[in-house]
Amino acid sequence: MKYILRCDIMDGLVFIDESYLSELNDDLLYEMDILLDLSGTSELICDFPNEDWDIVRQRETKQIREFCEQGKMIVWLLNSVTKECEILKSNEITDSCKWLHLPTGKLLAVTASELIQCLSYPELEMEKVFELSLEEGWYAIQNEEVNKIMYCKKEPPHSTFSNIQEVY
Repeated sequence: MKYILRCDIMDGLVFIDESYLSELNDDLLYEMDILLDLSGTSELICDFPNEDWDIVRQRETKQIREFCEQGKMIVWLLNSVTKECEILKSNEITDSCKWLHLPTGKLLAVTASELIQCLSYPELEMEKVFELSLEEGWYAIQNEEVNKIMYCKKEPPHSTFSNIQEVY
């Protein structure tokens, strides 16, 4: 399936099962804002005066990283991207470092900024990049940058994953 991805400055692409949206509380959304600010150029730096941003970012994003490492969400960190992309089912993925658990089989793809905004303000309607209905379970995710993403249903080899990728 092909889709157009449009991300703002300090943004990203998020894959998540819709059932996990309710777990993203205000604290996790704040951490996600910090995660998106790779270089400390947003107003968030004012919350941490006289601190090195790399140290702040590592420390203050611990819970959102753990959320992703459990296979609940994948985040590709992007900056001002507009491109045609594709997601494809693969018969076998052998070299995957990203794993996604879909307990309901409802894969939601959304920009990180849209996710944060719509969960912070529930009266807003979320503009989704795309949705897929898949079989419930675990999925290996492999990508070439963010242009081509492949998925394959299979059991993960271990329990923590590297589900955050900087694609700048």
